[in-house]
Amino acid sequence: MALDRAIVQNEKAGSRTVKVHFLALGMLCVAIGYVGVIVPGLPSTVFFIGALWAFKRSSPRFESWLLNHRIFGPTLRDWEERHAIAPRTKVIAIGTMLVFVTASMFMIHTLWVKALVLALAAFGAGYIATRNSA
Repeated sequence: MALDRAIVQNEKAGSRTVKVHFLALGMLCVAIGYVGVIVPGLPSTVFFIGALWAFKRSSPRFESWLLNHRIFGPTLRDWEERHAIAPRTKVIAIGTMLVFVTASMFMIHTLWVKALVLALAAFGAGYIATRNSA
């Protein structure tokens, strides 16, 4: 009986601790996402999707804030509801990747690093292109 109470109390404390960690992760993702809006080449949407995932596990208030955000909300709702990306967003994402991969090819001198950048970009572009369209 005492062991059962201890387990229940431990689960409640663990649940609170886990929620705090998910909340912190969500906040970190939002911060990186906002930096990605300003810094060319750093994606923002993927970090906002990560934040949404973390807030879903920690804070309905912040989850709602992201889903109703004036700028990011529509994209996040499309992803949340249908795992879909708007065609315009696909073009912007893949176009931006193309620009930065091309620039990287001129700045990177090591062949295996160039190959890695190309492979990751091809994977990312393929993933984006094959998602449902919103």
